[in-house]
Amino acid sequence: MKLVYSGAESNIYRDKGKIIKYRIKKHYRIKEIDDKLRYSRTKLEFNLLKKAYENRINVPQPIKISKDKTKIIMSYLGDKTLKSHFSIKYIYKVGEITAKMHNLGIIHGDLTTANMIIRGGDIFIIDFGLGFFSQKSEDKATDIFLFKNALKARHTKYYKEAYKQFINGYKRYSNSPDEVISRLKEIEERRRYIKQS
Repeated sequence: MKLVYSGAESNIYRDKGKIIKYRIKKHYRIKEIDDKLRYSRTKLEFNLLKKAYENRINVPQPIKISKDKTKIIMSYLGDKTLKSHFSIKYIYKVGEITAKMHNLGIIHGDLTTANMIIRGGDIFIIDFGLGFFSQKSEDKATDIFLFKNALKARHTKYYKEAYKQFINGYKRYSNSPDEVISRLKEIEERRRYIKQS
């Protein structure tokens, strides 16, 4: 088993064709509180993946959650991220996948090109560690807002065309595109007002 990523919340290990995601202990927290948070977050992430996968959304296959609910075993999709191998041709599909997740009430919470894997000419969404379930248009719009800003910051040269492709894909597959896009505009206006204040 090989450590492939060490983050603030989790360590990621690769074991042949599988990925093991271990939510690490926080020693600055009281043990009982830390255990409860780790268990609940791991279980929620597993359930998000499970619902997405069962509805044929491009995510890693969740294989099982450990008995102590601190580890998720899932399929390995490779390490070719959209962030490091950026191409606009995948962005419409990202919009489609995001819309389908939102239709199911799945909010990713960290929708960036670093959390997207290119595999076999297709695109997959990974790392639902900050995700949650919600049907609120505010939460869906915030997901899009985060992705828009990630595009702008990391892929400036392609930002306008990429975002246009994303929105086209989202509108095509979303159950409530007008409501979500309207809320997105409200979020952007609020942010502009805060910056100007």
